[in-house]
Amino acid sequence: MIQKWTKTLSTILLVSFFASCADKKEDNNVLLAGLLFLAANQIKVNTASDLVNESADDYNQNNWGLITPQTLARFVTNWPANKPNHITGNLIILQTDVANKANGGGEAWNPYVKSDPDKGVFVYRLDDYKPASLPSGGFRFNQTRDSGLFSNSVRYQANGEFVDDWLNTFGINPTKDLIVFAVGTGNFGANSDVPIPNLAPAPGTAAGGVQDITRGVYWLRYWGVDIKHLAILNGNLRSNFAQIYTTQTSTTRSTLPGKGNFSVKSIRVDNTIITSGLEDIYEIAKNNLEAQIPGLTTKQFLIDARPTPQWSGTASGRLDDDSGTTTAGANPNGNRTAITTSYQHQGGPDAAGKKYIPFEGRIKGSTSFPWLALFEGFSDAGTVSTSDADAFAIGYRYKAKSALKTIFANKGYTAGATVVSQCRTNFEAQVNGFAALNILGYPSTYYDGSLVEWTALVAGHGTTSINQVPSDFKWRTDISSVSSNLWYNVSNLIVRPDINLTATTTKKFIQEDKAYK
Repeated sequence: MIQKWTKTLSTILLVSFFASCADKKEDNNVLLAGLLFLAANQIKVNTASDLVNESADDYNQNNWGLITPQTLARFVTNWPANKPNHITGNLIILQTDVANKANGGGEAWNPYVKSDPDKGVFVYRLDDYKPASLPSGGFRFNQTRDSGLFSNSVRYQANGEFVDDWLNTFGINPTKDLIVFAVGTGNFGANSDVPIPNLAPAPGTAAGGVQDITRGVYWLRYWGVDIKHLAILNGNLRSNFAQIYTTQTSTTRSTLPGKGNFSVKSIRVDNTIITSGLEDIYEIAKNNLEAQIPGLTTKQFLIDARPTPQWSGTASGRLDDDSGTTTAGANPNGNRTAITTSYQHQGGPDAAGKKYIPFEGRIKGSTSFPWLALFEGFSDAGTVSTSDADAFAIGYRYKAKSALKTIFANKGYTAGATVVSQCRTNFEAQVNGFAALNILGYPSTYYDGSLVEWTALVAGHGTTSINQVPSDFKWRTDISSVSSNLWYNVSNLIVRPDINLTATTTKKFIQEDKAYK
């Protein structure tokens, strides 16, 4: 094992030191120092390829990753007898919400999977975790942090103190237990148990719970948890479990235990490669998806998980600056639309009071890959196959593995490329990234800052006060070498994050997390 650590670290050190550009000397020194620290502490540093997990063709055969309601029922019925051989601890089920809040909350089935503490089965709500520093809107595994370039504005992976506190609040030991994330009914505005009045909610909202649970897996993997201790339920509980396995449901959930004392510091694994910084994405875009990024394969497949109209710029919304001034050329009608809201002002483009990013467009080389396309009840273009009600009745299950493989191939994926997922805030992208990494077994990473970060590095806006970087700034993004189809939003709609113009890295938070180990 020590030899494997040494070999892995030596390879990464050599690649990172010799293959990096000369003008990034400071970044190389930071990376080198971090890797040497990990080597001294005998921490195995994984590459993107090391983290792949391919599902069985029949999802019923999976005991981790993507599991079916049938498998969950088998676990809950008799956990001691049916737990996977590698699991020595408890079954921890974490629901986003209740399973019976549709139709005005009048549905007859029970809201929770049945717990059985005597047999090691515990069921909680994600919102049972309520620390004093809880981010607005509920804790969904991210935190406003300092990337070196951005501070106090963009959310990235939540830090080591959060992950330890989160695990200990639920009494989880991720080296022994199996953690199963499940959507109850789905997200509807605030992530709460407020009943919804009908059976035809908008899919982009209702299916948002899948973004939450796949991000949970992503966060824990980032912190070193083995995929064999993590799972999500395929499809929501409402349509796929509560009405079918009625004896394995309950009106109540488990009571939180006393705080544990586990720390991810004891997991001597570094999986931070799963999160990419802006500087990585910049190199990928600039080098036409063939960037030399330590830990990634030499070819990348960059996907944009937003709905295609947002990627293409045809979505309706507020009007942009009618000056017709863009680095990509004048808008033919001076009449484009604001699409992408900032982190501080999430919501639809027509919502009152919403604020937007400085410029719209997409990262150069990205492929439109709408996240809803991966679910049953939706076309491969991401539109509802029949009706919103039918899609809701299915409960947002991933399509069959063979169908997912075909979608990726039709989008242009080639064997061996690293899938790089991004969207607006790295939530929609979680659905695509989970499918790539944990169903199809493709090397994958995620751009945590996504477009709310990318679109802030502006120098060419017609309103001078909007510009935050000089025209020759090394990570300027409103230029055709790294962005496509770009245009500027109107000045009175824009929110600007804090930017450090002297930054030497965009991955400060990742280096802090490496040191936490």
